[in-house]
Amino acid sequence: MLFEKIQSQLPHLSEAKKNVAHYLLDNWLEALFLPASKVARQAKVSESVVVRFAQDLGYSGFPELQQALQDILKTRLVGASMNTPPSEGIVLNQDESYQNVLDLSMNNLRTTFNHNEVSTYEQFVDNIFKARRIVILARNNSLGPAYLLNVHLNEVFSNAQVLNGESAETIDIIKGLSKEDLIINISIPRYSKRMLMISNFAKERNIPQISITNSNNNSFAKNSEAVLITSVSSLSYSNSHLATIFIIDYILHLITTKGQGKTLKSLEELDVLGQRFGFSTNE
Repeated sequence: MLFEKIQSQLPHLSEAKKNVAHYLLDNWLEALFLPASKVARQAKVSESVVVRFAQDLGYSGFPELQQALQDILKTRLVGASMNTPPSEGIVLNQDESYQNVLDLSMNNLRTTFNHNEVSTYEQFVDNIFKARRIVILARNNSLGPAYLLNVHLNEVFSNAQVLNGESAETIDIIKGLSKEDLIINISIPRYSKRMLMISNFAKERNIPQISITNSNNNSFAKNSEAVLITSVSSLSYSNSHLATIFIIDYILHLITTKGQGKTLKSLEELDVLGQRFGFSTNE
């Protein structure tokens, strides 16, 4: 498959061609109908780099690579239902759309798995352990994963909070942070100019940042000490969260294994307090 071919080539590519690869993996639906010149601008490379990247993958040029992307989309959206009788079409279309969502979800997981090294996860978790205070910065579509991560970090560390990147309150909190604290950016497109400004401000103040985002080329990634790349392709109006939740699951696994004593002690205290205040998990 084209995406797997791109991922297998990543370690051997120049930095410029890696930019093209990351752009296509992250934004392949957008790239379906863009000319090579526009893809080059989006990936911040020259048009000739885009053409050579396509040729490295075995295509005559970018239009042929683009045709391969269009074929992938047609396969996912159309499939065998075009040949079914009208009386059966509704049922089979429903079944096929179900399969299409599953296939795309699995591709998101594979892409995310291949994008991120275990060492990056470990660096991510090291920053969490060192932080005096943790602020998880997110907005709109990213708030769901942010609240999930926040709940589980507080079960162990009791020092995390979620801030909406569009809230004026965020500025009040961020200006009080120092190099002993940590900002976790969860930024899945569309990007917010205000959140980018906050990230740049934190960089100026030397406040450590780590990020879960969908590209190595945005400001969140460039401002961060560790970056985990998620894949959010979806057939609906919303971005998919499945791969982002996988990232969070592995972060929590590393926290559990890295700090077993601290984790067990915190969970025991949480259980005692839960019983005291009537939130016991045994009831």
